[in-house]
Amino acid sequence: MKLNFQFIYISIILIFGFSACDSGHAGAGQSYEEAQLTIEQTEKVYPKQFIHSDGSFRKNLVGKWVIEGSIKSSATVATYKDVVLDVTYYSKTNSLIGSEQHTLYEYLTPRQTVKFKFKSFGYKGAESIGLGIADASPIN
Repeated sequence: MKLNFQFIYISIILIFGFSACDSGHAGAGQSYEEAQLTIEQTEKVYPKQFIHSDGSFRKNLVGKWVIEGSIKSSATVATYKDVVLDVTYYSKTNSLIGSEQHTLYEYLTPRQTVKFKFKSFGYKGAESIGLGIADASPIN
């Protein structure tokens, strides 16, 4: 009889314990739409966190740098336009020589990848290049 009483007591505790748990809603007191709006606002305020660049470089016969690659959006809601690439030039000892910015006049929708290619004279003595995202304009 003692075993049945313990079983019933543990079952009641488990039932009340599970009924008090959250059922996995979007957030504490938030609707799904409010949670999505928060994500969209975050993506619009911090575009550099959601846009990534990858590329390669070489010098052509004229001595210009040919820089090509792609930018990819990891945003889930926000759309961007006019992504600004930061191109940094380094010496053979990896010292910073200079930098310049190039704007890609394209729309970048959520999860989209856009290819780019441009040429630049760069800086005298540069041996390598670094690419990064400087900024982007979110579309309202």
